Amino acid sequence: MRGCLGDMVFENALSTFSKNIGILLVFSVSFLLGLFIPILASTPTYNAMGAVFLRFMSIPEMSWLDAVIIAVAFLLSNYFVAFGIVAVNLIVKRERTAINLTNEIISNISKNTFTIFMIFVFLFLVNAAVQLVLMELQAPYWLSAIIFFLIYLPAFYVGPAIVIDELKPFHAIKASIEHIKAQPGRVVRWVIAGLALLFITTYATYFIIPGFFQWVTLAINSFFIIPFLIVYQAHNYIEKYGILVTRGKRRSERIIRVK
Repeated sequence: MRGCLGDMVFENALSTFSKNIGILLVFSVSFLLGLFIPILASTPTYNAMGAVFLRFMSIPEMSWLDAVIIAVAFLLSNYFVAFGIVAVNLIVKRERTAINLTNEIISNISKNTFTIFMIFVFLFLVNAAVQLVLMELQAPYWLSAIIFFLIYLPAFYVGPAIVIDELKPFHAIKASIEHIKAQPGRVVRWVIAGLALLFITTYATYFIIPGFFQWVTLAINSFFIIPFLIVYQAHNYIEKYGILVTRGKRRSERIIRVK
């Protein structure tokens, strides 16, 4: 994979992921809950490549009770995902900056989780409103997909910006946009790696256990693919500082300049 991507950051992300696999698996329960809750709530969703998506065309047909159940389910889902993002970024922050996680940093987990959660809710509401308008206008599917991408793209690095740099929401989005503009290739490589991993997981599970492949894919993505992609994303973000912290066999630390 590294040779395909030509990306040393990918190798660093793999190293961080493998060294912290135990604690990452624990925190990854939040991703599983985040993906599974909408399904348990019988929301109008569909499972594709191990992820859960909302069917916007079903919204006009819902009752008020259905709408309340769906709203609660998606709020809980987004909160669990936000918590997982904060936890994984803290692991990368500890690994890459060689700092100890103080009580103050750990106590900010709930604050950072709520901040990222509110950003997710805002983006979801904006996207939902736009998608409903496009649906009324009978816009083509590809246009809906492009607008979805454009709405969420500016917040690509919001998680690392809030957790690693401890920025406020507005400044985090600004930092995210600036980093995307400065290093667009990193985003492209991240997308390529993500799509490759998701396709491999989906089709491998389909051929091995076709009867349950969607649920097995959901579990594999929750415990392995999503946490790794967040680790990789955080590594991409933190590279802007031009330093790389490595730990030797004797657990000594050294800082070297990244070319």
